[in-house]
Amino acid sequence: MASSSSRSSRWSTSSSRGRGCGGTERFTAPVPYRVGPYDYSQAVKCPCNRKAPCWTSWSDDNPGRRYYRCPSGLKPGDCGYYVLIDHQATQNEHILLCDHCDVVWRLRKEKAEEEEQVQRVQEENGELRQMIVLLEKEKDELKNKMEVKEQLETKENNYFSWFSRCFVVFSLLGLLFVLMYSTM
Repeated sequence: MASSSSRSSRWSTSSSRGRGCGGTERFTAPVPYRVGPYDYSQAVKCPCNRKAPCWTSWSDDNPGRRYYRCPSGLKPGDCGYYVLIDHQATQNEHILLCDHCDVVWRLRKEKAEEEEQVQRVQEENGELRQMIVLLEKEKDELKNKMEVKEQLETKENNYFSWFSRCFVVFSLLGLLFVLMYSTM
């Protein structure tokens, strides 16, 4: 008995939408709306003697039901040809088809959202990669500056070292000179 009440509640919600299976947000149909021009066996011609394509309805009234329609289809020159191919779905089939439509569209929506999220993450990764490249360039520049600074310091140390050696040598010579002349 509980299953029949859930069926009736589903029936009332699907029929109250009024915008076709899947609610207000529309995505592509669970199966193609139109069968390719030569995918069905016999050519069905409309009264204006043109081949009528086979379509699939995804409205709440006729979910999954196929029909032939004039190729002009509600445009000027439409002869009004419209023939349903499939039988009317039972209440249970109707509920199942609408539920399946809802599931397919929900999954497609989730997939689209996940693809958008992947795209955002890839864009963020691209920005991070650019930042990494810039930071590596900055690191290399700082490393080069450090090497130049170390080379300058080494030259200054070498100069100071040479100067101090000369000072020591001249000091010793001066001391030696003073000692030589003081003893004389």
